[in-house]
Amino acid sequence: MVVSLLRRTFLNSSRFLNQAPYKNTTVSNTFYNPNFSRIRQIQTLTSHMKMSPAALLDQSTTGTLFYTIPPADGSKPYSNINASASGVRESNISLNPVNVKINNIRTTPTPIGLDVTGFDVQTVPSPFSQNHENFLDEEKVQSEYYDEIRAALLKATGAKEVFIFDHTIRRRASGAVDDNPSNRQPVARVHVDQTTIAAYNRVRRHLGDRAEELLKNRFQLINVWRPIQHAASDHPLAVGSYKSIKPKDLLATTLVYPPPTPNGETYSVTHDPGHEWYYVKDMTVDEILFIKCFDTEGLKEDSGVALLTPHTAFEDPNTPVDAPLRQSIEVRCLVFF
Repeated sequence: MVVSLLRRTFLNSSRFLNQAPYKNTTVSNTFYNPNFSRIRQIQTLTSHMKMSPAALLDQSTTGTLFYTIPPADGSKPYSNINASASGVRESNISLNPVNVKINNIRTTPTPIGLDVTGFDVQTVPSPFSQNHENFLDEEKVQSEYYDEIRAALLKATGAKEVFIFDHTIRRRASGAVDDNPSNRQPVARVHVDQTTIAAYNRVRRHLGDRAEELLKNRFQLINVWRPIQHAASDHPLAVGSYKSIKPKDLLATTLVYPPPTPNGETYSVTHDPGHEWYYVKDMTVDEILFIKCFDTEGLKEDSGVALLTPHTAFEDPNTPVDAPLRQSIEVRCLVFF
């Protein structure tokens, strides 16, 4: 009975954003909390058991996250976006593996939201995703799936306009090099896709003559991440709460692209024991994860608005050995208010 009740609690939690009072609200005003009436029932049912209700509800895990060690010579970090012929990505970055606790968003009592922690999760079924082979057609992804993501972001944020500038599909293959442009792999390094400078450059690069007018108002850069074909139990995505990030933790890093593409700039992240990490356990194809990379509102002093959220793939030790390898799509969006 207890197991059944717990299961219903978690299933209901995964659909919380489609139910009152959260339905039709913006992400920035949405917070997630467990069903506390259910928790009290579980406390009653488990009062005679050795395992506490908190332990039953806690679906946190641990994982090794790879932080960045700044170059010893004081030079700016850089990384080539593609591997050389040897299969090794040229970089002056060294990695610092750290074992951390990663909280399950489904069961955490901590409030989350794009403006609060820098990330959010919603249940948004995708007609396009019902046939996973659709993702093999790049033109179809851009002409059909982009429309779904654009609509989801407009509804979630209350923005006036969403411009999608690219996407990446990742299909994990055992032993594959993570830099193969034709078969991108999960990125197991803590990072933020865009620095402040890079975010402004993105607007000017993609919006041309409209850029300066759009930049007069609030804008965000948000990634929208979704599993493909099956739940993302294998190598899930971890996101760090902006509330636990300090400016000193962020290290501007040059991304070197092959010509004629201009170089980009991301944030690498150095370790701090105060970082708080979250993931969506067994995230399904009907769920999307909003990941904020930049927000002009977050630059304002004392605004209380999250500027960004670091993220990384990680290996969950609790993933079943027979879990299918992770497939996912991330869509990168400029959001204008």
